[in-house]
Amino acid sequence: MLFLIVDDDRAVADVLCQALAKHEHESLIASTALAGLDLLRTHPIDFILLDINLPGGLSGYAACEAYRSLRPQLPVILISGAFTSDADARLADQVGASGFLRKPFAFEELFAVIQHARMAAKVEPPDLFAFRCQECGAESRVHQKIGDARRLRCPNCGAVRVVKMEKLRPLFDSRLHQPPSAFQRRILVVDSTEHFRLYLLDLLTDAGHYVVTARDGQEAFRLAQEWVPDLVIADILLPGMDGLALCQKIKAHPRLSRIPVVTITGLGSEEYRTLGQQAGVDLFMAKPIQAEDLLQKVRALISRPSR
Repeated sequence: MLFLIVDDDRAVADVLCQALAKHEHESLIASTALAGLDLLRTHPIDFILLDINLPGGLSGYAACEAYRSLRPQLPVILISGAFTSDADARLADQVGASGFLRKPFAFEELFAVIQHARMAAKVEPPDLFAFRCQECGAESRVHQKIGDARRLRCPNCGAVRVVKMEKLRPLFDSRLHQPPSAFQRRILVVDSTEHFRLYLLDLLTDAGHYVVTARDGQEAFRLAQEWVPDLVIADILLPGMDGLALCQKIKAHPRLSRIPVVTITGLGSEEYRTLGQQAGVDLFMAKPIQAEDLLQKVRALISRPSR
């Protein structure tokens, strides 16, 4: 197997590399999450060992989500420092890690976790099919076979219809075959509705961008400070801190103030547009969106000169 070790401590990475070599495994080493992404795009990685505390603005937790959005079936083991709590292990599970290790650990423990993750990863990956909405034209992914027929809800406009399996076409997952240079910009997507959040993740990743998602305003602001994205796309109606308050905090932060913020919402009131302008929103869009319209506006926002 080919392992990717993502750790900024070269001594630790070398020790892991030597231990894996004794079991006839090859390894590649990256010191940051983004360097690891480049290796993941260009090499047939089978397994990732990922440190939680990484330099470069992207933590191991956020990196784990990003790697698994690119390769959903790829096992990822998160490795933490000695002084971490059970909450870290729970967070590792929430971001999709296949295992969690706390330093220092014995190599027997490492290989036991690797073996467990390998067995779990042998489950067949879900089939991908394309579902095109007749109401708004949006194309989204269906991640499993649906039998004779199934009610599907469009993640963009919410329209529901009964779809038969033979009406869906197999979908080629282009994310597995894009060159590293295709990831043009880093985009943070914030939406509490999972199906719309994943719809935007698929749409923007297929367009060549590197996407991290958040479920609420507090999580999004934390990720924005860690990662400093090139663009933020947020719903207005978020639990806790709403999208307008999130935009205000981003615009008031010295390191984040130049980041364009797009709000996408089902609230079409002019009052919200006015509030958005007051909060510093760069672009206000209403649901349902038109995919090409969004992509064109995203390209315009991220290519304009910094103010």
